[in-house]
Amino acid sequence: MKPDSSEWRSSQAYDFISNVTPDALAWEFLRRNPAYQREFADMQKINAMPNPLPPNELPSQWGLRFSSKS
Repeated sequence: MKPDSSEWRSSQAYDFISNVTPDALAWEFLRRNPAYQREFADMQKINAMPNPLPPNELPSQWGLRFSSKS
């Protein structure tokens, strides 16, 4: 079965991918993940409470790493 390419966008829309770092590309996929979006929204609600969860819980579950600010 041949894929229906009538709905595909121009390849120019994806030219930026050639110039992004692996971390940036991974973030593009993760931020579009519906499960991640739901969990992030839930964590925002929890962190608005008086006793929020530790900030590392969500990032470690999704494999996120943040550089320390010095």
